[in-house]
Amino acid sequence: MDIKLSEEQQQLIDSAAKFMDKYCTPAFIRKMEKESKLGYDPQMWREFADMGWLGIHVPEEHGGLGMSVLDLVLLTREFGRHICPSPFLSTAVTAADVIARAGTAKQKEELLAEIVGGEKVYAFAFQEYSRRFHPSHIKLTAKADGDNFVLNGTKMFVEFAEAADTLLVVARTSAGDAGPKNTKGLTMFLVDRKSAGIDIKHMPTMARDRHYEIKFNNVKVPKANVLGKVDNAWADLEPTILKSAVAFSAYTNGAGFEMHAHATQYAKDRVQFGRPIGQMQVIQMYLAQLIMELYGADTLTLFTAFNMDKGRHVRGYVGKMKAFSAETVGRVMDIGSQIFGGMGYMEEQDTTLYLRRGKQYQLSFGGTEYWEEVIAEEIIDREPVVLS
Repeated sequence: MDIKLSEEQQQLIDSAAKFMDKYCTPAFIRKMEKESKLGYDPQMWREFADMGWLGIHVPEEHGGLGMSVLDLVLLTREFGRHICPSPFLSTAVTAADVIARAGTAKQKEELLAEIVGGEKVYAFAFQEYSRRFHPSHIKLTAKADGDNFVLNGTKMFVEFAEAADTLLVVARTSAGDAGPKNTKGLTMFLVDRKSAGIDIKHMPTMARDRHYEIKFNNVKVPKANVLGKVDNAWADLEPTILKSAVAFSAYTNGAGFEMHAHATQYAKDRVQFGRPIGQMQVIQMYLAQLIMELYGADTLTLFTAFNMDKGRHVRGYVGKMKAFSAETVGRVMDIGSQIFGGMGYMEEQDTTLYLRRGKQYQLSFGGTEYWEEVIAEEIIDREPVVLS
């Protein structure tokens, strides 16, 4: 793997960093937390579209840039440095990728153009009451009824649901196979958020972002809104989840790097007992350990993206990457705050914006336990995959 970035990739990083430095300030983040019902800025979203970012991974034949997964993670890492609040992951990554993969010709033509143009926002409704991320835990039902399916059940932790135009809902249309690893019997639906029978309730989180509980009570969805194959959604959805996990890991790595930079600067500036605290061995040890882990997580993320672009089997590597990045960001936010002492836990301190999100990032897109199960399955059930 050649880790030297191309000129175009460096330009992508530079333009994203410049944009984020200008718009996505700590004051902006706090404004989104306290004042925005949507949880993101529609004007910023339009500028994302103007920059071409919403189509970064959409095929060129559908109006996107058709860029690589590696390009995608370089962009989301810069978003993460500024903990940018936007439905980019659920819309421009998860929804766009699975529509491009499983959609009909008509769905691709119409829906991908709307995503690229910034006209529609998607929310991904997958997880339910179980803390486990495995498809066998999906209980929300979809029953065929004439020209429609009727959805009943509850989805939890649906980010940006209130702001979304369309919900990408994974529902159970049949029992599937017996056993704890059942991946059959699931179907994806594109559901209008304003459909009759949908009740959306905000779920306050420590991170103060926009997660919601959605209850479906006899919600009718036209059969034309089925995405992919009935009863076999996981075959199309899992590759998209793997790709989304790569993009999200890059985001968390970026947040970790920014927190480490804040802690490092504070260690240089804060004088205690006649010298900067950065001269104390314990502070040096913390900063050294954290940056090693961050570069490890970042390198594993770039490596996984590179091999995903090559079309190689990377499920096990995605598991390793996601679990390691999640645990790393949790440690960085925790220990980075400790370097600030008591100040690190005060609301006025900008780093608390990162601290509050650290634990949530560990759990998003499947917690470490789920991805460790994926790693174990790849080790035990398959011949070892060695990439280079």
